[in-house]
This record gives sequence, C-alpha cells and structure tokens, in this order.
Amino acid sequence: MSLIFGLDYDNTFTADPTLWRQFISDAERRGHTVVCVTARREIPDFSREPVLPNSVRVICSGPDYKRDAAQRAGYHVNIWIDDMPGVIEPSRILNFD
Repeated sequence: MSLIFGLDYDNTFTADPTLWRQFISDAERRGHTVVCVTARREIPDFSREPVLPNSVRVICSGPDYKRDAAQRAGYHVNIWIDDMPGVIEPSRILNFD
C-alpha cells in the first residue's frame, strides 16, 4: 500500500531537518509520497531556511485547514506529522466517561 504523508514545515521539519530528510528518503524508497503542508501563505525561502528535498511538494494552507488545502492540491493524506494537529482539520473533544 502506498501512503501519503503530510509533513508540517515550521517546528516539525525545521526542528530536525536531517532526521526528516532521511525519513523522506526512506518513505520514497518504499513507494510512499511525502508532501509538506504548511500553514504559511507562501512557500518558505529556502535560501534562508532549511531546504526540503526537491521531490517534496509544498502546499501552503494559509488560514484554511491543512486537510482542505492538501485535498484541493490533489493529495488525500493518510498520515499527518505536525506539532499543531489542530490546524489539520476541525476536531472534537472526546468524552471517555
């Protein structure tokens, strides 16, 4: 099964770019796709910020939920990796009483 990973940029990829570059390489080698879905309005300036591999498409969600932005771009993400999961989609509070 081929998976699509949605990887956040700020405070996720940038927290350890070497780790995430290795993860991306491993995932792609296994036939998976990694897309970077950032809440930014514009693509990061890679001349000043950590560089993503060329194979990774950057999707900017701006004020929208990341899942919506990814779907508009044609990606139905299976697994999200994000330090702020509340920006991916609306969530509900579960009551475990």
